[in-house]
Amino acid sequence: MASSIFQSSLNVTRRNNANRCFLQHYRNFQRAEKGSEVSRQTAKEKRIIRANLESKSPEKIDVVYARNGRPPFRTLIRPFGFACLFTGGSFAGCAVWQYESMRSKATSSRIHDFAESFFATEKRGEFRNQLNKWYHSLSGTQKMVLGIIATNVAVFACWRVPALQMFMIRWFSASPAAQATCLPMVLSTFSQFSFWHLAINMYVLWSFTPTIGAVLGREQFLAFYLTGGVWASFASYAVKVATSSVHPSIGASGAIMAVLGAVCTHVLSYSLHHPALKGLVAFESLGVILRWKFFDHAAHLGGLLFGCYYVTDGHKRTWDHRGRFMERWHKFRGKPVDS
Repeated sequence: MASSIFQSSLNVTRRNNANRCFLQHYRNFQRAEKGSEVSRQTAKEKRIIRANLESKSPEKIDVVYARNGRPPFRTLIRPFGFACLFTGGSFAGCAVWQYESMRSKATSSRIHDFAESFFATEKRGEFRNQLNKWYHSLSGTQKMVLGIIATNVAVFACWRVPALQMFMIRWFSASPAAQATCLPMVLSTFSQFSFWHLAINMYVLWSFTPTIGAVLGREQFLAFYLTGGVWASFASYAVKVATSSVHPSIGASGAIMAVLGAVCTHVLSYSLHHPALKGLVAFESLGVILRWKFFDHAAHLGGLLFGCYYVTDGHKRTWDHRGRFMERWHKFRGKPVDS
């Protein structure tokens, strides 16, 4: 009798323990479900609700995100780190490109001479001959800028495809409230939605290229141009976070303003105290303060100041200090072998 009572009480205890274990697992499951729901909501907060591409501003498009309030200032940490890493990577990569170009010409002179003679052959048709002659008269920097212009035209064509527009908004427009904030800082500098915006930007870029390209050279100019565009995008991010504006920006104007600042500072021997450059800086600063919406004045100002800084002091800290890096790269590549 006593043993049966003991056995029944033991069974009751086991059942109670099993029930407690089940309740505990169920509560943990509910908490996990709530946590995953919060994470899903957080991911949805950055999704695009609607977009109006027919904006009155050529450099901003109207996009409404699920979370459209002011992004916190901590969102600038990743873009700032990306801008720093991109600066170092751009100048290092372009320095390697310069080294490899010189090495290739030195070790493959026969192949280079054959290629030059092949492309220098007379083409059929007067127009092709004139085009070929014009292309060979360009400097290395101008030929590279033609590639930049072609990239801008290709991106512009992608904007005209309705099926690609949401993809273009996500990756080729820059906003601190977007899900992707780093890579669009670069890609947005090749992105124009308006034809007139594209035409004016490319015309200005082509006009200033011979002047500054002769000073910097092809490789340094490319690193400078890309880096100027990235820091112009970061300046735009900083002002947007401070002013609670999340409309994405597009356009090469920030990088082009960096070129303009470099030309004014070095070639024309201007400084920030020169009336013309001071007036340009004042105009862009006024646009930032008064929140003019037709242009992205923060990106313009950031690119302009970057161009002035680079020609004055920045090149000494980047391009002029590539010697040690290139020595290590030379040891890594080894002794060149003649073809």
